[in-house]
Amino acid sequence: MKRIAALDSIRGLLLLLMTINHLVWVSGGYSAIQLVTLQPLGQFGAAECFVFISGLLAGAIYSRDTFTNAQLTNKAFKRALSIYRYHIGCLVIVFIWIFIASQLLPSVLPILENSAHNVLQSPIYTFIASAALVNQPSYFDILPLYIVFMLLLPLLIIAYRKGLGWLVISVSVVVWMFSSTINTTVLQPLIEFVFANFTLQLGYFNVFAWQLLFVSGSALGYMLQNKTLRWHHPALTAIAVIIAAVIFAAHHGALVSYDINRWVLYSYADKPELGWLRALNIAVWVYLIAIIIKRYPNALHITALSYIGRHSLRVFSWQIVLVYLSAPLLHNLHLAPYFTVLILTLSATLWLSVWLTEKWQTDAVSKRRVVGYLGAACAVVMLGNFVSAQGVSSLTIKATNITDTKTPFFVMVYDEQDDLRQRATVYVKSFAPQQLTQGITIDALPSGNYAVFAFQDNDSNYYLTLGNDGMPIERFGYSNNPLLTTAPQMKDVMFAHNGSQTQTIQIR
Repeated sequence: MKRIAALDSIRGLLLLLMTINHLVWVSGGYSAIQLVTLQPLGQFGAAECFVFISGLLAGAIYSRDTFTNAQLTNKAFKRALSIYRYHIGCLVIVFIWIFIASQLLPSVLPILENSAHNVLQSPIYTFIASAALVNQPSYFDILPLYIVFMLLLPLLIIAYRKGLGWLVISVSVVVWMFSSTINTTVLQPLIEFVFANFTLQLGYFNVFAWQLLFVSGSALGYMLQNKTLRWHHPALTAIAVIIAAVIFAAHHGALVSYDINRWVLYSYADKPELGWLRALNIAVWVYLIAIIIKRYPNALHITALSYIGRHSLRVFSWQIVLVYLSAPLLHNLHLAPYFTVLILTLSATLWLSVWLTEKWQTDAVSKRRVVGYLGAACAVVMLGNFVSAQGVSSLTIKATNITDTKTPFFVMVYDEQDDLRQRATVYVKSFAPQQLTQGITIDALPSGNYAVFAFQDNDSNYYLTLGNDGMPIERFGYSNNPLLTTAPQMKDVMFAHNGSQTQTIQIR
């Protein structure tokens, strides 16, 4: 199978989308750009599509007739080792950065520790567990998955060559169906036995569920390479269009009147466990995009995206480092009007990372100059981290008059520009009543004007429920504790935050 430029472009796009989302998430904030980057087409996102395409290309490339079973095994293992080296390199850089930040930027350290646990408390043990692919700091999930899948790939292709593809797919589907049970009942006791007295940060994705993406992709890649797949048919295309359209409409609220909203959809499209609706949604879009590529080979080819897509390992590794290096800066500036521009600017360094590594390998630019470029970029980020850290301080939120000690509270922090009737852009998190009574702390909140809202979610619908008269039927409270007869205005509940302080809310 010849290299398909459109697939490189799609991989490049997926890498860009993941980078943007990771940068936004690590900031603890929200950007309107995520309306485009975060599941815009339905109940699936960039990460799962990236794993599927990786399996597709691996199945096609490593199943060439020119490779014997021994040769493909050797090549797959070398690739796994290469991925592992990048994984270790990223771990070393991130761990060093966290130690540097602990000395130079102590106020922003909680932001980094929220993504990478125990690095300062148990650095050696944490690194060993991470190197063993068991402990997985945030954004370190995909590379361990890819390593495991590449080690599995030779067995898959050998089975395909023996005509046992049906058995491979059957086993993969069965493992996926029971993935949540396998993960909790088999692995957890073993992990806890080996890493006793140490709280592991387990990966976000269930490998037993996500293997379905890689295995199905590799099977399709094998069949495409060996020209044994007849996959397109007008009736199948029509069915795929209908399914994609219905899920798209439901995802964007067209079926709310039928009590089908995003929360209902997500219950069937769980991301870590690869719910059946997510798998179906991915399958129909893979089919439809394949139809487009078949009929219009150059329609999805974008040179800039193809460039980073061809170097996905380097790019993905760089974005992990980038997310951690820029986390304090992004957290401190996530309310700034230029936040989205900053996110896009940082994301543009994906191309820079490929260009610099290419120049390094080909000696087109002296290694001293390449190191100088990298040093200058890191210095700019460090300066931004240091300057932005000067304007943040902690906010502690407590609540009194809590009578129901079992039902959790949602705590929301609004910026002064927010609409109190909409989603809070600064902070949203659920807490047990006991936690809220004792006080919860947001460690690094930029100076500004804010409002705090807390409500007890008795019906578990994530919203403050109103009665027929328009008045809340769930207990709630606002900062400043105003006496309310109607919905509050921002001026009633807003307070200035210019230094560490405590806001105490009376629940009514």
